[in-house]
Amino acid sequence: MNSLARLLPALFVGSFLAATISAQAQTYPVKPVRMIVPYPPGGIDPYARVMMPAINEMLGQQIVLENRPGANGIIGSDIVAKSAPDGYTILFATSSTLVGGIFLIKDVPFDPVKDFTPISNMFEPQQVLAAPASFAPNTVKELVDFAKRNPGKISYGSSGIGSVFHLNGELLKIVADIDMVHVPYKGTGPLATELLAGRVDVAFPALSNVRGFLASGKVKLLAVPEGKRIAQLPNVPTVAETLPAFQKVPSWIAMFGPAGLPGPVVSRLHAAIVHGLNTPESRKYHEDNGSLIMATGPEQLTAALKGDLDRVGKLIKRLDIKPE
Repeated sequence: MNSLARLLPALFVGSFLAATISAQAQTYPVKPVRMIVPYPPGGIDPYARVMMPAINEMLGQQIVLENRPGANGIIGSDIVAKSAPDGYTILFATSSTLVGGIFLIKDVPFDPVKDFTPISNMFEPQQVLAAPASFAPNTVKELVDFAKRNPGKISYGSSGIGSVFHLNGELLKIVADIDMVHVPYKGTGPLATELLAGRVDVAFPALSNVRGFLASGKVKLLAVPEGKRIAQLPNVPTVAETLPAFQKVPSWIAMFGPAGLPGPVVSRLHAAIVHGLNTPESRKYHEDNGSLIMATGPEQLTAALKGDLDRVGKLIKRLDIKPE
């Protein structure tokens, strides 16, 4: 009886908390939702902004976008990991942070699987191998030949240590057997600015990061790292057409919440995100910028995260890239 008497209050509290969470989930949201973009303005946040009006309409509340850059997205992501699991703080995340950054940044303060709730795998940006117009090589072969004649004198930029842009640069070095110097920046926006200014020789940005500079001729494309040529750039070859062993690192943009986010809240957010991705305005933006809408659910995102952690972990071990 004494044991039962001690157990009953705990059961009551547990049931009360479960009922409270369920009731909150059913009325969610009752106030604005904070969306953390863990990068500087001008990188990936335009993708978020184009879908926000439709998400706001469906949720009946405002999404408040907050840029919290630093450490390849680790700082902003940690804010979400440590937030209350009530659906009012969500993360506009990239595989650069939650996959590559986990292996290549020292003392990451969270576990990408245990400390987040997957909501939706939104889209996949298509990347390019770009260079300033002033850079001498115009093709992958010319880049490789130039690098072999000038070992250690070519720089390649990235949006941060552990980003897909960093890993693709390291892959190119290994596959082509060349030496290049890595220059990390605090996001894709600063990376594009430095590439345009000619302060870095080459980079693997998303097409959306440099698309506005192509018409002016200030930035040129040497290749695309995708598995095949992309529709927006039919005359630009793939890296693999010159270096068949090159296979780019997985790249996706997804929405996460803190661990323990209630199922009804996840479902409501996922439905709003899918709605936001499929408006004519959003679809046109993705088409113009060469990104592929995925709009898959939590289960698929969980599988992608775990699978990519396994693949990239093995890749980094094989390449012997050390955390910085």
